[in-house]
Amino acid sequence: MNNTGVLSGITYRRIVLDGKRTLTIALPLIGAQLLQMGNGLVDAIVAGRLGSVELAAGGIGAGIWFFTSLLCIGLMAGLSPALSSLIGQGRRVVVGKTFRQGLWLAVLTGVLALIATLLLGFSLEHWGLQSELVPFIKQYLFAACWSLPAFAIMMACRNVCEATGLVKPVLLVQALGLIVNLFADLAFGLGWFGFPKLGLVGIGLATSTVMVVMAIALLGYLRRDVFKRYQLLSGFEAPDWAEIKPMLVLSIPIYLTLLFEAGLFVATAIQMGMIGTVEAAGHYVAISISGVCYMLPLGLSFALTSRVGRVYGRESLPAIKLRIVSGLVIMLFMATLTALLLLSFRHSITGLYAEDLNVQQVAAHLLIFAAIFQLPDAVQVALIGVLRGLQDTRVPMMINFFAYWAVAFSVGYYCAHHLGYGATGLWGGLILGLSVSSVLLSFRLWVRIAQLEKEGIVVR
Repeated sequence: MNNTGVLSGITYRRIVLDGKRTLTIALPLIGAQLLQMGNGLVDAIVAGRLGSVELAAGGIGAGIWFFTSLLCIGLMAGLSPALSSLIGQGRRVVVGKTFRQGLWLAVLTGVLALIATLLLGFSLEHWGLQSELVPFIKQYLFAACWSLPAFAIMMACRNVCEATGLVKPVLLVQALGLIVNLFADLAFGLGWFGFPKLGLVGIGLATSTVMVVMAIALLGYLRRDVFKRYQLLSGFEAPDWAEIKPMLVLSIPIYLTLLFEAGLFVATAIQMGMIGTVEAAGHYVAISISGVCYMLPLGLSFALTSRVGRVYGRESLPAIKLRIVSGLVIMLFMATLTALLLLSFRHSITGLYAEDLNVQQVAAHLLIFAAIFQLPDAVQVALIGVLRGLQDTRVPMMINFFAYWAVAFSVGYYCAHHLGYGATGLWGGLILGLSVSSVLLSFRLWVRIAQLEKEGIVVR
């Protein structure tokens, strides 16, 4: 039986069929995200073989690289909704031209990220770090920073794959990257296969090598027949600000949203270090495990941006509603599954990460909180993906700034340091902040749909 009102015409069968189409895009993206995390794991294992100082320095260096790489991720993220809308409008020739302007933006973004990494590397002496760590961090950063222009180009290519729904290349290239990274780390970092042992310099060079290989591979994929209809690489134009500006209008709020989120988790990790070493280690284990779970709704979010963006371009409000509903049903299933897995296997999982029983106990306790915030975290990231598809990024940015810093950080800090709840207080703040974000983003989506109804969006 059909529902009435907002969900009119959306039946169980249509939800299932549409959900399958969403998963066709989401599953390869989820796999790609997990493989990308594998690169960091390989780097950490190889750095650990070099020594404890190198492992600590490599972790800090990787954190700095990730922070500056957010510029590439965020500023290229506007490509997917922009291209999805053009595809929905049937403007395939314009898709290619817009993508090529996106490549110019990627080059600029990558160079800016490279310069930012170099500047941060030169300033390390003023950070208050232990003196033996600084030269090793510099070794990594000054070798890995050259990867950033290629990384930005790769993100532009990935966004066009997401927008077209042809995401298999993203998964294949990410798998290729993991293999290349493994052999490059062993060769350059540990001196295997007859190469000189370069330590953290080698791990940084491996990062640069991998990103160049992946960027070239994705660009090569975009020349294949399946992409020819979009004429992605059929011409060459000079940078055109009139084309680039609309991308930045979408992308800058996305970048700031990523920055707010990353900053919150960095601030939480720092506060854990203030509370105690065991708490900091337990937090690292718990947040790493929950980060793996986060890859599921994140991949779904990318798919929703693409699929909602297409029907937004076609101005089909019924199709927009159907894709939102089917996406949220999948999100609910994913969140329930990961929450149950965390609750059921938290002690076994933490044992894989740490041998210290005290660290295991703290991590297992925090995973209870991680299980609780699976639902609000999945809701907020899925809704962000939907709103990006509707080309709505500024209001979600402001919502997340409020939820992450005015709520999550403030409440967590007060509970941890003034009420004496320690690590539990900080994670309670995270749960509250993510819950506030999911509620406010839900309200924003309701407002956005109401606006589209007033604009008279129809089926086309």
